[in-house]
Amino acid sequence: MNYSDSARIKAILTNAWFSYVDKIEDADIVIYDTCSVRQKSEDKVFGALLEVKPEQKVRMTGCMVQHYLKTAKIVKQRDKKEQKALKLGNFVGGVKSTDPVIIWLDRNDLEGYEKFDSPTGDYAFVNYAFDPLFHKVSMKFPNVELFFRIDDVGLLPKFAERLGYEVKGDVELTNEYSSIVPHGTNQLFKENTKTAYVPISTGCNQFCAYCIVPYSRGLEKNRPVEEIVTEVKYHLSQGVEEIVLLGQIVNKHPEFVEILRQILSLEWLRRLRYTSPYPTFFPKELLELHETEEKLCPHIHMPMQSGSDTILKSMFRGYTVDQFKEFVDNIRALKRPISITTDIIIGFCSETEEDFQGSLDMIEYSDFDMIYMGIYSPRPGTIAAKKLKDDVPRSVKKERRQRMNELLLKTSLANNQKELGTVREVMINKVTDKFVSGYADNMKNVVINDGSHKGKDVKLGDFIKVKIIEVEPLKIFGTIAS
Repeated sequence: MNYSDSARIKAILTNAWFSYVDKIEDADIVIYDTCSVRQKSEDKVFGALLEVKPEQKVRMTGCMVQHYLKTAKIVKQRDKKEQKALKLGNFVGGVKSTDPVIIWLDRNDLEGYEKFDSPTGDYAFVNYAFDPLFHKVSMKFPNVELFFRIDDVGLLPKFAERLGYEVKGDVELTNEYSSIVPHGTNQLFKENTKTAYVPISTGCNQFCAYCIVPYSRGLEKNRPVEEIVTEVKYHLSQGVEEIVLLGQIVNKHPEFVEILRQILSLEWLRRLRYTSPYPTFFPKELLELHETEEKLCPHIHMPMQSGSDTILKSMFRGYTVDQFKEFVDNIRALKRPISITTDIIIGFCSETEEDFQGSLDMIEYSDFDMIYMGIYSPRPGTIAAKKLKDDVPRSVKKERRQRMNELLLKTSLANNQKELGTVREVMINKVTDKFVSGYADNMKNVVINDGSHKGKDVKLGDFIKVKIIEVEPLKIFGTIAS
């Protein structure tokens, strides 16, 4: 989603005649599209701000910016007239207008609020009026000139004008985030132009106890099928061959199977992926597509989070261990082999040794190819941070992670050994003098370091046939097939 967001930021600004540069030291303006899934993500942003030269201007957006918005607290502190104004505009949703009244207030007051007490709601609040974090950041970093919601990315030219920049361009403005297609931009900001990330929904209604997403991205919004397919067609016409569909619970989209069918029928498509699904939204029709459609990649990333019903219930995950097992059984019953990767949180509130053993048991049962492990720490603003006690010692969490990692290495090696002698089509994403590497359709990392790539014009984004000749846990090695 960050790639998709950043591509839209780049598209809007290049359409307004700003030029993109590859190196941060060459930029007049540096934009940080932030994440707030973990505190470590936010800490990285403050570290990065130290590297920006004082004469460079900084803008910030993304989840870190949005989840610090304390609308209720701000509204409560104001008089009735101010409260009415603050309940309008992008405090409570997206700004539909392409020419809204921009409310740009200073750090100390709501000067001029009497000018926007109309009930139309066409107002865009930015910086301190929008987010109290701006005061803290701008006091330490005076070159930070703008905080904006990613939902308001279409208004960037208007914000730039307010900041004193000369804005040109003849592209029609839109402030519907989902309808902004990153025309002419490379979503990965690298030489590989063969992959495009396409959001089919944003936000989430699940409210898992540990998760900040509903507070930072808002509630669930689904894009129309026609709009999604139109964006995909554009990317394919520009040379993209791999499409990745995005959504917090991507397969919860009421027309998800229809979206897949329409995209799979498109010319030039080579691979189709999606992330992240939910085990309880897997109808028979979706399973059949995985079995019969070669372009639908034989890989599913399915976050499990825990193998304990007690912990799953306290996380508000909405499914049981048996329901997750049913999903795994249905996938393993398919005639086409499907690799499954997952996310697991270690040491969630009140996790006992028995609860943790349940996660280990589920790893063996599910035969995961990869596990993204996260040691739990409270995320301010979430239900768990407010109502649950982080009572598992750090030392216990680290010891459990070590045990889980050892089990992963065992299961991954056993799975990779099944790849020996097979030929996989690999999409190259790294090229050096000594080796090239990429990932197969089942998302396994493949390294070619036997010299078979030398003398061949192998580039980022190329698809090449590779015969698997050696394996390790989490990695397989191959030679370019003749």
